[in-house]
Amino acid sequence: MFNQRLRLGLLVLVASSALALLVGYWSQPLTSESAVWDRKISAVALQSSPSTMSLSTKQRALAAVAGGFVADAATMGLHWIYDADKMKELAAARRSGGPEFYEPPSCPFYSYESGALSPYGDEIFPLLQDVAERGEFVPEEFAMVSYRAAKAYTGRLNSVFKEMVVKGDAGKKYPELASPSKDLHGGIKAPILAARYFQDTAVLLQKTREAARVHEVGAEAEDAAVATALLIQQVVQGASVPDAVRALTSNEAVSAGTRASIQQVIDVVEAKTFLDATAAVAHFGKPCSLPGVLQGSVFILLTSDEYVDALRSNMLAGGDNCSRAIVIGAITAAAQGGDAIPAEWKQKTNVYAQVLSFAEKLLQ
Repeated sequence: MFNQRLRLGLLVLVASSALALLVGYWSQPLTSESAVWDRKISAVALQSSPSTMSLSTKQRALAAVAGGFVADAATMGLHWIYDADKMKELAAARRSGGPEFYEPPSCPFYSYESGALSPYGDEIFPLLQDVAERGEFVPEEFAMVSYRAAKAYTGRLNSVFKEMVVKGDAGKKYPELASPSKDLHGGIKAPILAARYFQDTAVLLQKTREAARVHEVGAEAEDAAVATALLIQQVVQGASVPDAVRALTSNEAVSAGTRASIQQVIDVVEAKTFLDATAAVAHFGKPCSLPGVLQGSVFILLTSDEYVDALRSNMLAGGDNCSRAIVIGAITAAAQGGDAIPAEWKQKTNVYAQVLSFAEKLLQ
């Protein structure tokens, strides 16, 4: 009897010690960047709502914003390379790792240091800051913010922004600062607007159209922005990427032309028409213009499993891979969460800390 009691006592002692060690281990502070990211996302979500669904949507919204900016910076070194042979040559010269943060940056149209945002990322950074600090999107106010940012910008300005500066200097205001365009300027604003307004579809659509009109005049650009915003909203709210893409084809808020262009992508994916993203983007169109720039983005979203894989495929597809990257990065990060973005990529993105800070403020 004594031996049985002794054995029982020893078992209790061992179990208590093991429990103490386990508790001690998990009470140690987490210091990795990904752990800090997780804590920050959780804090934002907890401040917003106690419900489990709201927790996850806040996390995904924050990931969408950060994922788009990191994707842009990671892609910048191979931006606007239209020559397929040149892209193959550059990829082959990369002795290890993927094509992200390509060294030296090899865009033929501008020369930025590695880790910087592309002109597209620089275009939407003032939007993130403005909405975060103002608490809402006000088109008249943001138009002047964007004009002043473009006027002070020392990098490459595209034709839309060059015209905006000229019109702003002449005293024009929103919406007269915009110019005719069929590019994705409205679509790349969608991650920020969807993160802020994902809970109210009507307001999201209104703000998305207003935001598109800050820089662009044209139904096609506006319609593509709406489709992109709805796609991100659905993923932030928990839909899978394929389901969110397919939902666009029957959503009457999306124009008939945009619905048809999305259906074309679904059809070629199901038919396995193209071997890879490079072939598909070459078919739909490498340039900045619609509908190809959105179709190429959707193809990669439907044929890639996760954030890194999708963005690497997009980088090597060439052309205007940075505007596609913002959309692809936002949606894949929203689908997977912040941990999908590699810690190394975050560290290499020059403005990552600022992006995260503004994104947190956006979601408060």
